[in-house]
Amino acid sequence: MARPALDRVRLAPAVQGYHRRGFPARLIASRLGISERSTRGMLKDLGLTSPRPAVTHTLEMRHG
Repeated sequence: MARPALDRVRLAPAVQGYHRRGFPARLIASRLGISERSTRGMLKDLGLTSPRPAVTHTLEMRHG
């Protein structure tokens, strides 16, 4: 049996409401019965996450 598609239109108000009340993504996911990854994706798509700073790695050359 195929897995049903995530109904983002139906779930968006609930995700926004829980987020507004300070619920973490993991708890929102468990309450709505969806994956944490889907929840985080919805929060990002709804513009409810803050942008993460770019990670820059510098290589240090050590001469001994």
